[in-house]
Amino acid sequence: MTSKSDQRPISPYMLGPYYRFQMTSFLSITNRMTGVFLAVVAAPLMVLWLASLAAGPALFDAYTAFLGSVPGKLIALICLYCFAYHLTNGIRHLVWDTASGIEMPQIHLGGWIMLLFSVLLTVVVWWAGS
Repeated sequence: MTSKSDQRPISPYMLGPYYRFQMTSFLSITNRMTGVFLAVVAAPLMVLWLASLAAGPALFDAYTAFLGSVPGKLIALICLYCFAYHLTNGIRHLVWDTASGIEMPQIHLGGWIMLLFSVLLTVVVWWAGS
């Protein structure tokens, strides 16, 4: 014996016709993912870099050589983009804390601006560092 309420979809029912994935959801999820990446990957890499600096020239040179390799540069680029994304999205949230830009059209425009600035910041910093 099942009741009528047992047949309703669980909210939000993302795989069915009841829920459409939104830009705001994407930006929120990716902001959390970049934060986790910065905490789990970027911060330990920074600590390892400082530890290699303290351990002496041989280990520091080996770590610097790894960061200069293609995989090292790719990891550094991903870390940089995650930082830029998380920073620009954090600024967007600070603007919201002032009760500005909280209407849906402004939220979508702010999301696109945030994405653009995160890419631009990544390109400018990467270019300036090379």
